[in-house]
Amino acid sequence: IGYTGADLAMTIADGGGVTFSQDVTLAADKSLNLPHASHIAFTDAIADNSIDDHDAQGIIFTFNAGATVTPFSPVYLAEDNLVEECDASAIATMPCIGVSVNVSDVTVGNPIEVLMLGLIRDDTFAFGTHGALVFVSETTGAMTNTAPTTTDAVVQIIGHSIEDDALFVQPCLTTIEHTG
Repeated sequence: IGYTGADLAMTIADGGGVTFSQDVTLAADKSLNLPHASHIAFTDAIADNSIDDHDAQGIIFTFNAGATVTPFSPVYLAEDNLVEECDASAIATMPCIGVSVNVSDVTVGNPIEVLMLGLIRDDTFAFGTHGALVFVSETTGAMTNTAPTTTDAVVQIIGHSIEDDALFVQPCLTTIEHTG
């Protein structure tokens, strides 16, 4: 391992790896650069109980809440890039961009983490069959295995069940609105 310059650049030689036991934070104007053929790997195989209850693994962005957001709710971008809970019964509250990963309510103006792609687990979920499609519900802030069917409802797949209480989140931004 070698350190260079005032910025403390670090070089790992001879194919050595680095294990961090704490979060790694980059300076605000720095990037994580991956050269050709590089990748980011989540090394635990996806299986039953891959992650703990009330946990998430994947790509998470931080937004601010535009209204109170309950834990593990599908959210959409509302006015001024604030996120609010989706409701498939109204096109104005769609499309879902991800699922909140807060474990308690987040109120207006406060930061909220949103899982955009990855796994989320909550033991209160009841998604049933492995691989089942999961949709935004016509109940505000909820998800369901049943595609909405009422007039003016919006159908959007937001992921697939991994197990009864875990979801692979990958919102399809294409939506279908029922016209009756």
